[in-house]
Amino acid sequence: MQLSEQQTMNGSVFFRLLLAVFLTLATMAITHAADDRATVFADDFEREEVGEGYAQGTYGKEAWTLVNGVLIGKQTRSDHGSVIRKNLKFDNIDLEFDFRFSGGKRFNFLLDDQHEKSVHAGHICRVSISPKRIAVTDDKTGNMNLEVRKQRKSTSLSPAEKESLDQLLASKTNAASVDLKKARWYRLGIRIDGDLLEASLDGKKIAELRSPGIDHPTKSKLGMTVTGSTIDFDNLKIFSTN
Repeated sequence: MQLSEQQTMNGSVFFRLLLAVFLTLATMAITHAADDRATVFADDFEREEVGEGYAQGTYGKEAWTLVNGVLIGKQTRSDHGSVIRKNLKFDNIDLEFDFRFSGGKRFNFLLDDQHEKSVHAGHICRVSISPKRIAVTDDKTGNMNLEVRKQRKSTSLSPAEKESLDQLLASKTNAASVDLKKARWYRLGIRIDGDLLEASLDGKKIAELRSPGIDHPTKSKLGMTVTGSTIDFDNLKIFSTN
């Protein structure tokens, strides 16, 4: 039996409506699942000063400022990016925040243990973000490990030792290419689950890495290191992983 042109058109309209309903319900389910996460810490930076809950190091008052409810990071020393950290005891973690490049070159979001002596400055793992690249890295058994750093600085490694070191470092990071626009807000998600470190951009997973150093059980602080001038941050949320 042949369908009339009107029947075919009606069927097409019905199919499109059905597809739209399905996509809407799927989006609502995903949003609802995300909203169901229990928030254990949140900061919208709607105040005048950063506050005592954050450690800013010796980078000057202009390194981290609050303007119109936005945390603004700016490099103030030539030898190191400006640092801000939140003290928080954790093992696994699930967090999100908004960021915007407003002239800065890059930033690292670091997850550290200030008491871990096998690594430089307590660095355990990190997510590194530039306008063209997002990378996830195991610092503890990678380039921040003191023995590895000693090898990296050595001028007497044999070609075989150099190749072995390069292979080790390559195995401790994973990266994805991106194209982040200046002055546009993005939302970064970071999740640690055991030895897995994941980074997502605007809700889409962008890079992941499994490596033993990530599973360090006693992480004690987290936060940003900004290079260049300036990068903006807002709407930090940390969710329960239980």
